[in-house]
Amino acid sequence: MSTENKQRVEYRIYPSIGIARIGDSNDGFIEGPEAPGIAPESPYRGSDGGLRPQSARFRIYQVEIDANENEIVTAEITVNSKTKIEWSIGLANRKAAGFRIMDTLARSNTPRLRNDGYDRQKLVISALGTISGVNQPQTRMSGSIEFAKPGIPSHQVKNIELASIMTDAQGRLIVIGGPGKSASPLNLSADHFADNDGWYDSVSDGPIGATLEIDGTTHPVVSAWVVITVPRFTPEVYGVVTWYDQAVSMARTNNDGTFDSPRTTSFTRDIYPILKRADMLRWVHRPAHGSTFPRALSDATRLSELKDQRSRADLMARLTKLNSTANSAEELSPLRTMPLLYSGANPDPNGPTWVFPSLTRYQHAHFTNWVLGNFDADWEGQEPAPTAFSQIDIALQPRALCEAALETCIGSSFFPGIEATYDMARAETYHPRPNLRREFRLNPDHPAGFLTEKMALPWQADFADCTAYWWPSQRPVYVNTGGDQGTRWDRGINGVGLNGHLNMVANWAKLGLIVRDPITGKLIETDRLLP
Repeated sequence: MSTENKQRVEYRIYPSIGIARIGDSNDGFIEGPEAPGIAPESPYRGSDGGLRPQSARFRIYQVEIDANENEIVTAEITVNSKTKIEWSIGLANRKAAGFRIMDTLARSNTPRLRNDGYDRQKLVISALGTISGVNQPQTRMSGSIEFAKPGIPSHQVKNIELASIMTDAQGRLIVIGGPGKSASPLNLSADHFADNDGWYDSVSDGPIGATLEIDGTTHPVVSAWVVITVPRFTPEVYGVVTWYDQAVSMARTNNDGTFDSPRTTSFTRDIYPILKRADMLRWVHRPAHGSTFPRALSDATRLSELKDQRSRADLMARLTKLNSTANSAEELSPLRTMPLLYSGANPDPNGPTWVFPSLTRYQHAHFTNWVLGNFDADWEGQEPAPTAFSQIDIALQPRALCEAALETCIGSSFFPGIEATYDMARAETYHPRPNLRREFRLNPDHPAGFLTEKMALPWQADFADCTAYWWPSQRPVYVNTGGDQGTRWDRGINGVGLNGHLNMVANWAKLGLIVRDPITGKLIETDRLLP
């Protein structure tokens, strides 16, 4: 953009939604991905044997905007002798003060409260933090919860760590997931997969803001959001539908409800990744393809077959259609269509309550283009290697940061989910300004804790129960331990005579990670601490 065309400048924080993850190790942390397709670097466990938490790093970029509202990113803003940045963050865990999940997902007109009768405000765990300068050490962000009800003694827990914050050598903000404490101060059981009164956990979310001063002048900064969520035990396996896919589809949904279909479709960029993701599920979930597709979808033989339009049409006919009605949650499609995963809550309030998981509207549009031959046949025989963040052009870095964060998160099914629930697939969740919605920014009217409030309490209960056909890319089901694939990942947690919920609360950080064997190239379980 030429200087003559520049009309104004905005400063914005990226990624628009950052993802940090809990971990119980006191020995360092792993850096969250900043470029698409690149997994965090190991080791995933510290010298103390604990699971290292994951960080999310936030940066400020300068965006130049012309008279036609065209935007281009021209620079990253870092701290120096003329530039000061003070970061602010507000986190909250609102689960204990929220509605019961089953009522919310089922669209009850009179949803019941979790912890009914208790002081609602005291059930919210919140923490505020500010930090400025370069190379600032970690500062913990902690809050408290109190189960206070008239007529009975209250139970308060203080110093519940949600996250910690620090800055790097350029003054960027680093948010590190907390240790992941979950407990019941009332000493109650955790019998339900999602709604357990008297419990708290320490996942959270909230806004990231900044005060930017350049040459003595203070400039407004567009805020971002961070989610402190559960660990990712499968660094190289992605969901067929991710939060990024849902966010892209919502970004293409206009304020009047109309939808902008993709103008172009690239096989390499828009089709192949979906096929590969489906194939990668074989390392964590044997029946993911469904009975109609026992074969690979992305190997050379299949890709050669898919050059034929009829083969492409046959493949698309086996995809689950949008808004395919299910009778309830936890059903498999009787048509055995793909993805063969359980039904969940429908994000569309105007559609059926329960639906089978499908690709997003935007993904479906790309598949339609591909089937009809309206696509760029740009496949060169092998998947392009991912580009390191340092090699990405400055104008494209913000998008890369957003994609890298959100592609690691589950985008379907919603019962309720892993990182967040169906709110990620609702247009009103995102910013009302179209240009900021295209960057996947949340509506700033949302309170801290909005995204994680509808999740299971404690999260480990749902994590223990969600075996089989739920979210194998995030929560493995069957894994390869070095021999034949087919060993249950949660062995020792679930089983006859075992309380899976409480076992998961106690032992989640001891479960194995699914990583690539450098010799065989297979994804195998490693770093398991349980017998």
